[in-house]
Amino acid sequence: MKSLISHALTVALAFSATTSALGKDLEKVDPATVGMSATGIAKLSADMRAFVDQNRRAGMVYGVMRRGKLVAFETYGLRNVEKNLPMTPDTAFRLYSQSRAVTGAAILTLMDEGKFKLDDPVAKFIPEIGKMAVIKEIKDGQVIGTEPQKSPMTIRHLYTYTSGLGYAADWPKSLGMNQRDILSLDGTIEDSMKKLTKYPLLFQPGAKWYYGFSSDVLGRVAEVSSGQKLNLFLQERLFDKIGMTATGYWVKDADMLAEVYGPDDAGKMVLKQAPTSSSYTKPGTLFSAGGGLVSTAPDYLRFLQMLLNGGTLDGARVLKPETVKMMLTRQTTPAQGLVYWYNHDSTPAFRGYAWGLTIGVRAAEGPHAAPGSDGDAAWGGLANTAFFIDPREQIAAVAMTQYLGRDEPALPLTLRNGVYGAIVK
Repeated sequence: MKSLISHALTVALAFSATTSALGKDLEKVDPATVGMSATGIAKLSADMRAFVDQNRRAGMVYGVMRRGKLVAFETYGLRNVEKNLPMTPDTAFRLYSQSRAVTGAAILTLMDEGKFKLDDPVAKFIPEIGKMAVIKEIKDGQVIGTEPQKSPMTIRHLYTYTSGLGYAADWPKSLGMNQRDILSLDGTIEDSMKKLTKYPLLFQPGAKWYYGFSSDVLGRVAEVSSGQKLNLFLQERLFDKIGMTATGYWVKDADMLAEVYGPDDAGKMVLKQAPTSSSYTKPGTLFSAGGGLVSTAPDYLRFLQMLLNGGTLDGARVLKPETVKMMLTRQTTPAQGLVYWYNHDSTPAFRGYAWGLTIGVRAAEGPHAAPGSDGDAAWGGLANTAFFIDPREQIAAVAMTQYLGRDEPALPLTLRNGVYGAIVK
């Protein structure tokens, strides 16, 4: 993988500025050379562009790679409508939950070095975790008794999201947990752990898959184990190694961060107040492993290609091949449930997915709403970013927008349908 983007942008000046800023480009190739149809890629591009042309998104950047080669990369619309700033390859996006595959992979480097084992108790690194009780019953919004952890929460439980942790809204309101208090922008992840561990777990560790604070706890484990703040740890272990030059917890130029838009009651695209999981435009102290990163489509493609390559990129090794394989292999059991077993209809793109290590993986039993291959891996973010990788087909794909609105599920489905529709061999 010698370059990250060679692409004729609609705005020539923007192209010139961005390619020099990115430095590392992927060489764009004829889709036929990697077993894809040029007609199919053109249809995918038209379908993605339609999101902007039909005023369903203010702007978008997307890219597709196969067999280590870039077959599609397009930018559409505006990153800032009010300032009339176009989407460009180096436009930055709030990743939200798309952060967790990145942070999870970086933290696995500590396992490769022998700093922890997956079955180590979390209390070895965060003692307060071992003292957390477990809710026995909830009745009429009230906790009816607690009990000790039957099996101590382990790092494996954090990676597989079977830790017993949810997000603040999942706890009974009578407990008074507040998401912004737990993940306070004025604090640190160490502070977050002190607040989080005052509450009981929702389930016994290992019982069920449940979306929540697990990655943020992993982030604190990484800090304790490495002796570094998480932002510096990620920079050293991953970003610097594979040229993710525009990924971190804040952007250097606030104008490069795409604004978040969505429809008002009349359907007009307007600015939306998006949740804050990081400082975004200035240095901060909260480094959320579960949702705080900002990144670009080119950087994210580099990360995905590293995984497809078995842990290496451009001669730099990040992870052992067997560690990457473990990350991309189903780790949860049918008894622990598929992802969002408790709210299945809200995530059609991930219907029929289980969990690897901080990433969704396609489950053989299905049923699936989106095309794919056994063992493909995928996830997305709150403001409508999406990605997937398919080791069997050697595909990496990402779509980045910043949107909150009623047809968010359409984006990952359109990306998937278009990519798989373009495969000919």
